[in-house]
Amino acid sequence: MRSVVVGVDHRQPDLARRAASLVQSLGGSLVELVCVWVDETAVTEPNGFSVSVDPDIVVTDDNYAADVLAGLNRSMADVGLPWTAVRGAGEPSRELTRIADEVGAAMIVIGARRGGLRGWATSMVGGTVAGHLIHGQRRPVVVLPEAALVDDAEDER
Repeated sequence: MRSVVVGVDHRQPDLARRAASLVQSLGGSLVELVCVWVDETAVTEPNGFSVSVDPDIVVTDDNYAADVLAGLNRSMADVGLPWTAVRGAGEPSRELTRIADEVGAAMIVIGARRGGLRGWATSMVGGTVAGHLIHGQRRPVVVLPEAALVDDAEDER
């Protein structure tokens, strides 16, 4: 069974479901989705444990991770493909690449960067996750637009 790594977060809760739909439309019934949420405020210690480096998040970190996982469980309830959830730590493009290498992923699917001033500032300072992945990846990277943009385009037809 082949794997597809899907980067998930709280800003695009339906991304994993849309990635599953894409995989199914391409005839990928023998595919497992590996849904990866990367905690950018954490680092992985040599013993394998992830710890937050942001003192404001230490108290709520586990609750936040549980919220992301609960949203993923709701979104993927009846998707029709096997899937797993993995929590990563650190820089998202490196962590997605590491996990994709670990599972032998056929591709990585991520969402487009968020819009607005914060999204623009983030991409200007550090670049986008998509940009980092595309330039340093040996497997295909698929960037799905925000669901609202897809819905608007379908309404125009």
